[in-house]
Parts: sequence; C-alpha cells; structure tokens
Amino acid sequence: MTARMAGSAPRDPARVPGDGAGGRRVFFALWPDAATAATLSGWARRAHAAFGGRVMRPETLHLTLAFLGTVPLDRIADLTALLDEASLIGGTLRLDRYGRFHGPRIVWAGPSATPPWLDALHGWLWRALARRGCARPDESFRPHVSLLRRAAPGDLDALPAPEPLDWTPRRCVLAASAPSPAGSFYEILAERELRMP
Repeated sequence: MTARMAGSAPRDPARVPGDGAGGRRVFFALWPDAATAATLSGWARRAHAAFGGRVMRPETLHLTLAFLGTVPLDRIADLTALLDEASLIGGTLRLDRYGRFHGPRIVWAGPSATPPWLDALHGWLWRALARRGCARPDESFRPHVSLLRRAAPGDLDALPAPEPLDWTPRRCVLAASAPSPAGSFYEILAERELRMP
C-alpha cells in the first residue's frame, strides 16, 4: 500500500508542513471516485452560491469514519496494519440532503438514513482502535462529506433539494492531513478495497 498525495502536494513529502515534530494528524475515511467527487462538487458550488465560504476541492472530498488527531509517528505503522485485520464489507450509501455544523460553519452532504453496512464498518473500526488505546468520541456517528468551510449562516431549505446520489465507496483509507494557505491537503498512507456483499 503506497502513500500518495490528495490535494496540494507539499514540497518535501518526507516532511509535511503543519505536522508536529513527533506526530501526524490522521483519520480513517471512505474516499470517492472521480465521478462521485465531481457530482459532490456540483452540490458544493450550489451551496457556495447561497452561503459563500470555502469550497472543498474535489480531490479532498471524503467521508470520515474516525478522526484520531495527532498520532505519534511510531504508531502510524500499527494503524496502517489495522486495515489488514478484517475483510471490510461495503455497500451503497444514498446521499440525499444538505446539512450544517454551526460551530465550525461547515455545510455537508449526507444520507437521510445510515445504511447498516456503514454502521457496522464504523463500529468495527472503533472497536479495533479501542484495542490500540484510542478513545471513541462521545458524539454519535453522523456520516457526511464536507462541502464548504466557513459558510455564512442561512436556511438550508433555501437550497434546491439535491438529486440523490447513490455512492458505492470502493476504498477505505488511512490519511494524514496538514493545513496550507489553500486549505488542507491529504496524504493517503494506506488503503484497503471494500468487499461488496
């Protein structure tokens, strides 16, 4: 599993700007194919016309399963190996609505209902992470793909209802993030193909 960049590439891939000297900000996520990302970018443009803010670049769109924050460098290999522990079962997710996180001013795309396979994948991942000493967050899982950051306040009902998008994710990835003036960029450290039932 080869590491690669998604988003703006740093000048020196061995030293990523914004990483701590002894760690990297990492997360597990489902990563869309180019066609799905292009459709979601259309959703983002419509939301941006209503609320402004910063549009997420197509190559950075993803659905976070577990955000771990800054992890020591010597733990990255163990997290990478986690993806080989089980046969990861995927399925189809219907994205059919906009949502908003008011604190961080994020507008997102998400499902009206979370499919059982996604709940099962999320639960398995956090149980595996708990065995490695990672604390599961208190808030409930709300699957979403962030479309805008720093969005202005406004009524989401003003947006036309999006045409539902049936997305069948193919990849679960471990990624590292780092900020830059143009927004965060991501390095995919490891990935595993999801098996369809």
